[in-house]
Amino acid sequence: MKYRKISLHKPFIPLTLFKTMKKRWLVIPVVALLIFVFQFFRDPERHIPPEGVVSPADGKVIAIEVVKAGDVPVIIKNGEKIYLEELKGLITEDCYLVAVFMNAVDVHVNRSPIEGTVSTIIYKEGSYHMASSLALENERNIIVIDGDTRMVVIQIAGKFVRRIQCYVKEGDTLKKGERLGRIILGSQVVVILPCSYEVTVGKGDRLRAGESVIALP
Repeated sequence: MKYRKISLHKPFIPLTLFKTMKKRWLVIPVVALLIFVFQFFRDPERHIPPEGVVSPADGKVIAIEVVKAGDVPVIIKNGEKIYLEELKGLITEDCYLVAVFMNAVDVHVNRSPIEGTVSTIIYKEGSYHMASSLALENERNIIVIDGDTRMVVIQIAGKFVRRIQCYVKEGDTLKKGERLGRIILGSQVVVILPCSYEVTVGKGDRLRAGESVIALP
């Protein structure tokens, strides 16, 4: 009787098949990660409308509040006063505050709501709470833009990656809808504009940076 010899230097076919399948399964998370990175860092062009104030961020409107002018501007939310110490002397009239939450799959490039000149940039360290609700105590970067009127854009870091990128510097002239920065992963952008403007969006609305009109003069 003849017996088939089995090489000790070559694995059995089932073992080879298992290793091949294992390698293929390892490819799946790598491809998924590459897709996520590509999705996150995308930066599509936007059609900037000629009229109105445009959203500084993609995402969902999570808060619309009134900012009372004073020596230190203040928001009264649910009976509690939130003082905006870093904006002392920068807000001289009552304003609206519109907060936009960007989730992990939104475009995270931020854009200027109006045409104007960057007059002040203030960076503040802070907490790292979830950015899905108004988080003015988080790490933030404040950009004051002076055009036909003064508006303030606040880039707010979220709980996880905590990285704010600012593309502009004091003295830069911006066109409406021009890129001014990016925030990595879950984050929030706030725009503060005079109460003389009519806010045209509501809580829960989905916006596109540089394209969605959020207020009219």
